[in-house]
Formats: sequence, C-alpha cells, structure tokens
Amino acid sequence: MKNRVLVLLSLFLVLFLTSCESAQVQKTETAPLTETLPEPETEVVPEPLLEKFGCEYNSDCAEGLLCINKECKTLASLFKTDCENKCTITGVKVETSDGESYDLTLGQGSYTAAGALEWKLMKTPDYCQGEDPLVAVNVIKKTTGKVVGEQVLTLHKGETSEVVTHPTVKSVKFTATLADVTEKCS
Repeated sequence: MKNRVLVLLSLFLVLFLTSCESAQVQKTETAPLTETLPEPETEVVPEPLLEKFGCEYNSDCAEGLLCINKECKTLASLFKTDCENKCTITGVKVETSDGESYDLTLGQGSYTAAGALEWKLMKTPDYCQGEDPLVAVNVIKKTTGKVVGEQVLTLHKGETSEVVTHPTVKSVKFTATLADVTEKCS
C-alpha cells in the first residue's frame, strides 16, 4: 500500500514538473528618469514612555522583587523608615469571605478551599510613627499540594482585598478584610 502511494506521488510530481514551461523574460527599453520624487515627510514619533509592567505572581518579577498589588517591588519600599520614632505591628484581626475571623500576629495565616489557597501575614519592617499601618498578605495558590503561584496584597485598617481567584479551582473567590491593627511605638 505504501509503495503504491509513493509511486503515485512520484508520477504526479514528474507530470507536474514536465508540464511547467519556463518563463521568458523580454527586454524592453526604458527612458531615463528625469523627474525627482518628492522627499518623504519624516514623521516625528515621540519615544515611548517607560511603562510599569504589571505582574500576576512573584515569579513574574526580577530576583529580589515581589508581585505586590500587581507591581514588582520590594516590601521595604512600601514603608517610610527614616525617622527616630518607629512603630511595629503587634497584632491584626482579619475577616475573610469564608465568614471566618482571625486574631493573628505577623507570620501567621490560614487557608481556604481545602488548602488550594493559603494566606500568611508577612513580617514587615518597623515604620515611622504616625504612618498608617500597612499589612502585607502573601497569597499562595496550590494545586495538588504544589505551589502554582504566589502574590502579595496589602491592606490598611478597614480595607478589603480584591477578589482572589485560583487558576484551576474556579469556585475560589476569596477576600480578606483588615478589621483591626494593633501597634507598638517607641
């Protein structure tokens, strides 16, 4: 069967090649060009402004940067620290879209959707007294126990996070609200 197909294809190719005629080129005389074409107008195109590229996960950022609120930056860059009197966060109260309420310290967290979405409060630097305390939440998305993405959200007291979804568990629509923050200042 394969031999018949090869023979037929070979015959078809031979017929095709023998039926083609070579193209003939005819030489014609042309008059020299005496007109000059107008010079094209050069359009001034401004250089594009550097855009901040967003991110979805920490892995989208360069080494040493985190994907914080969909932008690559360092956690320290979010805090004003050049002052004498500084404060530190000693505790927070977080309320979740699951209807749960947690009294936590930085470094603690919880999970939802049978562990598909884990969240943890990140340890942050001491910040200047008088600044509005900012809590960073590391969100870890997992599939069958393996991390598929991490991102960081930040919250001030009274704020609710954007809706966090999961790439493979479509039913996950998680939010966290920072209900209260306690701080100690020196």
